[in-house]
Parts: sequence; C-alpha cells; structure tokens
Amino acid sequence: MNQKDSIISYKNPLLQTSFMHNNLWFILLISCLFSMSQEPTYLVLNHFDQEIPEAEKSLIESFNNSKFEFNESIKNIFLDLDNYDNPASMHMDMIKELGTQHKVNFILLNKIEHNDDRFILDGLLFNTRSGGLIHRRKIDIKQYLDGQLNEIIMWVGNTLGVQQKDWQENRESILFSDPEELEYEKTPMGAAIRSLIVPGWGQAYSNKKISSKVWFGVEASLSLAFILSYLNYDTSVTSFLKNSNLYNTTDDEKLVSKYRSEAENDWVNHILYSRLAIALASATGTGWVSNSIHAWVFGPRPYTNIYQEWGTSPKIKEG
Repeated sequence: MNQKDSIISYKNPLLQTSFMHNNLWFILLISCLFSMSQEPTYLVLNHFDQEIPEAEKSLIESFNNSKFEFNESIKNIFLDLDNYDNPASMHMDMIKELGTQHKVNFILLNKIEHNDDRFILDGLLFNTRSGGLIHRRKIDIKQYLDGQLNEIIMWVGNTLGVQQKDWQENRESILFSDPEELEYEKTPMGAAIRSLIVPGWGQAYSNKKISSKVWFGVEASLSLAFILSYLNYDTSVTSFLKNSNLYNTTDDEKLVSKYRSEAENDWVNHILYSRLAIALASATGTGWVSNSIHAWVFGPRPYTNIYQEWGTSPKIKEG
C-alpha cells in the first residue's frame, strides 16, 4: 500500500463525531417543531344548574387555536369532589379512561351553581396522562348574574395562558356601577331600618325572599297573639269590675253568689291573660329587634367583597 492510498483511506474520527452530532441536533429540532405544532386537546365537561346559552360556541370562538370536545352526559365526577383532600384521588382511573376514549390531553370541568343574586364557578383542569388535578379555580361572585359566560371564558383563558383586555373590561362594566349611581345602591343599614319598620321588609330589600316571609310570618303571628291576649285581658278586667260592682250593690242572695263566682273567674282570667300578654309582647319585641339585626348582618354589601376569589389548590405531581 502506497502513502497516497493510506491518506485516502484514512477517516478522521473527529469529523465522524461532528457529523453524528449535527444529525442528532437536526432530528431533535424536527421533533420539537413537530411536537410544538400539535395543539393540546381538551374534553370540556360543563355542569350548569341553569342554562347558559352559547357557552360551547363562545369557547370555540374565543380560543380558535385550541381543540375542544364537549360532552354534557358525564356528570358523576362533580358529585363528591370536595369530600376528599385531593379532589382527583377518587377519579384518576376515570380521568385516564376518558382521556384514552376521547383522545385528549386534558379534561376541563366547568361547574356553575346559582344562589339568589350570586353564582359560584368551580373550574378544574385534569391531566389525562396521570389522572391528576393540575389547576383549580373557585370564585363566588355577587350581583353579577349577567357575567357567567364571561367568567367561564376568563377561567379557560387563564388555564390556556390567554387573556384579553376586553374580558376584564366586560367584568368591570357589569360589576362596578358608575360613581354617580353608587350612593343609591342598597346597603345593610337600609335593610336594617326597613326591617325595624316592618319585619321582613329588609330581607325582601336584600332579595332574601324565604327569610323575608319567615320573619314576617313569625312577627305577624306573635303580634296577633299579643293583641288577642290583651283584648282578653281587657275583657276580663271590664267583666271583673262589672261583676264586683253588682256583687256590692245587690241584696239578692242568689245573685250575690252568682256575681261573686263570675268576679272570681274574671280575676283569674285577667291574671292569666296579663301574664300571657306580657310574655308575647316581650317575644314580639325581641323578635322585631332580632329581625332588624338579621337584616343588617345578611344585608347587601355592593362595595366590599363583590368579587371574591379562593386560592387554587396546589398542583399534584404526576407519576
């Protein structure tokens, strides 16, 4: 073998290693680009106690780069979430199974419950690979009954890392009134004063319809019972005075015995109705004041705690 052949046949190991590294980086780059091009997919489970029109359509339009699949038939996951320290612990297998069945990366649960002038939104995000709960948000909002759809969009946007200024502006336009209107808003003191005038009026003023009827019914019953007791007391006193006068002025032995017996009965009745009237008057007055205090404690508070948010649960480690 001549020197020329030796040089030609020689292969530099450094050049080979460099070539392999370049190929490896190229393969990794292609893999990353491919994985980035695949948007995560979501199975959305909505559970609303009242119909919210176009909820699915609005989510699709607001997040057109995300892939959503909706299913309203699955509701048993919602039943006992708060009975455990880990809300996902009893449903991990179901979460994984749903992920495989629907071929999605995540399951998004949206639950809304209404109560008078408020609603509670409970949103949970599960990873279908581990079955674990990775994000939760629970909000309780007063006087915002036109904002359910907007809050769902904001919650989903927070989950996807997308926020738009008009969503926040929409929330504020509903929640917060014009400054010129604030002085006319309902207040706890307004509720208390109304209930002091008419029992239950303050509760009705605060849209507490059931408690309003209860307080009015109780106070009306106590007041009526007091009036009847007082009327019976007054009748007994009048009858006692009448029979006592007849007893002192008559000479007929039979009538004397009759008037004495009736006067004694009137005396017993007047004591009985007197005690009953005093007890009912005390109960009525105590209930009246308690009704006013109740109206103040549970009265409307439009300027504080309009929007209250609980912290999200800690992320659960996969595996």
